Parts: sequence; C-alpha cells; structure tokens
Amino acid sequence: MTDWLLISYHVPTNPSALRVATWRALKQLGAVSLGDGLYALPATDPHRESLLHLADRIAEGGGSAISFNATPLTEADERAIQQKFEAARYDEYRQVAKSAHKLIEHIDREEESRDYRFAEVDSLEEELNKVRRQFERAVSRDFAGLGLREEAQAALVAAEQRLHLYLDNAYREENRE
Repeated sequence: MTDWLLISYHVPTNPSALRVATWRALKQLGAVSLGDGLYALPATDPHRESLLHLADRIAEGGGSAISFNATPLTEADERAIQQKFEAARYDEYRQVAKSAHKLIEHIDREEESRDYRFAEVDSLEEELNKVRRQFERAVSRDFAGLGLREEAQAALVAAEQRLHLYLDNAYREENRE
C-alpha cells in the first residue's frame, strides 16, 4: 500500500486570508480533501517539505496544524484515497480540454470576422499560454499518470495548430500575400 502524508489544520475564520491561502496552497500541491481540514498527498520528500512549510505558515497566522505519515489500513481505504486523486486530476484535465476548445472557438470567431489586429493576436497567444500553464499544472499534480492526460494534450495541440493557422492568415492579410 502507498504511504500518504496527511495534514489536519484549523485556522481562524476571520480574517479569511489565511484560510484561503491554505486552501490554495493545498490545491496547488495536488492535495485532496479527506474531510473538514484534513488533506492527503502522496508521501514524497517535496510534499513533506511543502506540508511542513505550510504548517509553519498556518501557525504563524494563528492557526494550528498537524502533519503526519499514514498508511491505509485496508485496500478499500487505499482505493478511496486513490479515487479522490483520480477524480481531482480528471476534473483538471477536463478543464484543460474545455479551455482549449473555447480558445479554438474564439479563434474561429476572430477568423470569421477577419479580425487580425495585433492586439487580438497578442490576446489569443496569451490565452494559449494560459491553457499551456493549466496543462502543465495538471501534469505536475498527476501522480498516477492518468489516461485523460492524452485527451487534454490533444486538445492543447489542436488549439496550438489552430492558432498557428490564424497567425499565418493574419500575416498574409497584413502583407497581402
């Protein structure tokens, strides 16, 4: 069975900054919630360091945190934690694919209206970079190498190809080739 790192924490309700910062930090690490104020991560040295740092930040902000190693007692417990991780990563990969498809639709609308202004080109490139960052974050948190990664990557590649075609057309339009 897999070893896990768990952190149980409590932070003051007000102000909400510490509560929100803690939640965001855990989500950015790829942690999943096992209950109110209890999160799990695979037991790796980088995760251990991150949780210890987070526990210090929580304490400095007036909260309390306990972090520890844990091994599930049963195969069912192991599967339950694994399923939570898989569900979280599937959601992330679905969001990447959705963002990539929305970008393609946006490019199609700009192409239809023949909007090739540089400001629009710049904006579309930034949107693509945002989707790339989304994908990279999802991959970095995908500890199991899930199959939906390929679907998200294919959607990203399709958006990149569509933007390149748009850029070619923008160049031709400006240079009247």
